[in-house]
Amino acid sequence: MIPLETSGPRVLKNAHLVVLNTPRKTFYSIRIEECHGTFRVLKVSGALGKVWDKRTWEFSTLDEADRLFSRRIKEKTDPERRSPRKYSIKHLLPGKTNDGSE
Repeated sequence: MIPLETSGPRVLKNAHLVVLNTPRKTFYSIRIEECHGTFRVLKVSGALGKVWDKRTWEFSTLDEADRLFSRRIKEKTDPERRSPRKYSIKHLLPGKTNDGSE
């Protein structure tokens, strides 16, 4: 018998970034989900409470997904980035990985 996954994807990591002191309240949210043995990185960004862009990347390993997740956060929070939008981490929630580590 094959067990059915009824609770949907499991969120392993989640981060929400914001641009401080702006009237538009620009945000960038990114997370890693595990679903049926694959790993998805989902990104949502926008401003004024509206989503402007959504993207998803699929990976076969958690390590690959984690590299993209970490790289995106590093790029967005880099104070030397060329974009006028300098993001700050509002929250970063690492979840448990398959091996039980943080």
